[in-house]
Amino acid sequence: MSKIFHSVCPLNCLDSCGLLVEVDGGCVAKVSGDPRHPLTRGFICGKGQKLIERTYSPDRIRFPLRRTGSGWQRISWAEALSAIGERLLKIREEYGSSAVLHHRGHGSNGVLKNLDRRFFNAFGGVTEPEGSVCWGSGYAAQEYDFGGVYCHSWEDCLNSRTIILWGRDPAVTNLHLVPLLKEAQAKGARLISVNPVQTKSAELADAHVGLRPGTDGALALGMAHVILRDRLLDLDFVANHVHGFEEYAKLVKEYTPEKVAHITGVPRDTVESLAQTYAKRKPSAIFLGYGLQRYTNGGKTVRAIDALAAITGNIGIAGGGVNYAHRYNGRLLSSITGDEMAIHRRYLPYPVLAQAILEAQEPPIKAIFVTRSNPVSQLSNTALVKEAFTRAGLVVVIDYFLTDTAELADYILPCTTGFEAEDLVTSSWQEFWAYAPKLVEPVGEARPEAEIFGELAQRMGLKGFGERTAGQWLEEALAPAAAYGINLQSLKNGAVRNPLAPAAAWQDKQFATPSGKYELYSNQAAADGLDPLPSYAEPRESLTANPWVAREYPLHFLTPHPRDCLNSQLQNLKEESTESSLPVLEIHPRTAEARYIRNNDLVLVESPRGEMRAIARLTGKVPIYLVQVAEGGWLKAGGGVNFLTPDVIPDLGMGIPYYDCVCQVRKYHID
Repeated sequence: MSKIFHSVCPLNCLDSCGLLVEVDGGCVAKVSGDPRHPLTRGFICGKGQKLIERTYSPDRIRFPLRRTGSGWQRISWAEALSAIGERLLKIREEYGSSAVLHHRGHGSNGVLKNLDRRFFNAFGGVTEPEGSVCWGSGYAAQEYDFGGVYCHSWEDCLNSRTIILWGRDPAVTNLHLVPLLKEAQAKGARLISVNPVQTKSAELADAHVGLRPGTDGALALGMAHVILRDRLLDLDFVANHVHGFEEYAKLVKEYTPEKVAHITGVPRDTVESLAQTYAKRKPSAIFLGYGLQRYTNGGKTVRAIDALAAITGNIGIAGGGVNYAHRYNGRLLSSITGDEMAIHRRYLPYPVLAQAILEAQEPPIKAIFVTRSNPVSQLSNTALVKEAFTRAGLVVVIDYFLTDTAELADYILPCTTGFEAEDLVTSSWQEFWAYAPKLVEPVGEARPEAEIFGELAQRMGLKGFGERTAGQWLEEALAPAAAYGINLQSLKNGAVRNPLAPAAAWQDKQFATPSGKYELYSNQAAADGLDPLPSYAEPRESLTANPWVAREYPLHFLTPHPRDCLNSQLQNLKEESTESSLPVLEIHPRTAEARYIRNNDLVLVESPRGEMRAIARLTGKVPIYLVQVAEGGWLKAGGGVNFLTPDVIPDLGMGIPYYDCVCQVRKYHID
């Protein structure tokens, strides 16, 4: 007899959908949306629909594997953990604990997933990447501007009269925001999309502003010029809550609408009207996407956009804000990562991680341990990443499948899915916490990461773990929330809103900056040796600033998120195309015609770093100077957009400038 349970999607996307999971005969039979969830309200995306297929896929790794000269060999957990533990201890003894690199991502959400960090802290502290593959530059920008990263609740957009989706495409990446945006429009809000591409969300908007990739910062400065020129700023907010206005005003004076039109490709009149709409139709909200900060100038781009909210007083008010992410959870959940146990800790910059691994000395990197991530597929300059992993003495991967990274491992350890182990799922984009119960027994010999690291620590004699159950770890993490009546039992009754997350961020106007104000001129950035103002610089591979680049590689190359996959997750579950398993390259018909390319032709895409093959798909939704391929495709299946993308340090935050990339596209001829 089947039974239905409440749960939550473990994928680390913006929505973290509430789920109803039907279990029949000890197996998950059906997954649907939970109508009781306060935010996602009963529908789920294509990613959620694939969770059953992922759990029971015939390709799933069911047992620990060890690489041998003749291929993969199944071994027992005891053999695997003993061998890995011995190798790690030997490396620590000879080189020190920081000779081990821990590459962790957030492919699966859950508080207990953080026990991987506890293990490596108990080990003595290791080498870790500094920054983020997702949002590092924008995150650093808001730290400088506000002193922290906080956003409004999604429902607060119903209080907005103007909403700008700046580089954000919720119709693809944030589905449950879309009904709220439509409701806001019905109440009279004006919805505007700012994006180089006419995205699916642009179809919902009242207006679309297309601009040259990487020039968003210049557009923001041009809007500020109009706002100051026409005296549309909020004088009271600026006088009482803003630091550095005079220096900022001198900067924006240079960015006339005529100059900005030349830089961005946005008509002068559009720059004017966008600024006036944003400043006059208050309250105005901005929802930021990740793409606009994936350039070498990405951090200051976000700072320039944040500044628009500051000078118009759209901060700390209902219906306002610059919504990027939040860190409310860290204020109410106790850390179980054991940071205090680490003796040594070293950081290598994420944007150039492969090169940093190869060049690391004192100590060199002798082992790479990978959790919740697929760096060989997801890091820039894939060829160099593969070299770095190949030259590491020991590579251990915990995963569900034989990913591109797992292919290079010495040991693969199979972990449980979100149906096979309990956890607490929180989000960095919305404020609800939800409990995920263990619903079925693991497939094969898969184990929860908490159990894997607990036993590995015990075998290695590491202190700081003990024999705590998953529930005990969760109770420890939830201890600070007890004062608000939140505990493991209450979470089992349904999703709970973080009580420290206000409807509107920064309502008290108490900014966590050196001045205590919003900082247009950042004292902390100046102290860090960085430009204190949100000034504009052309992207590194700008077609207009670098004529030599444009001659060889005359097209911008973007790699947006796929609709039904989360980065490289679920890519192996896609239905094969009838023509090819290769990724699709979207190209404008005129751009294709100039290269004798027709729809569904096989093409070669080349950048200064590498090349890949793709299937051409002609569309008028991309401009003539731009092509795009969704990121995340596995190398073994013909993917590999990051063979093309650059490994270079950006202006702020150690984000990865994936979009700061140029290319050439040619029709592929098979010899």
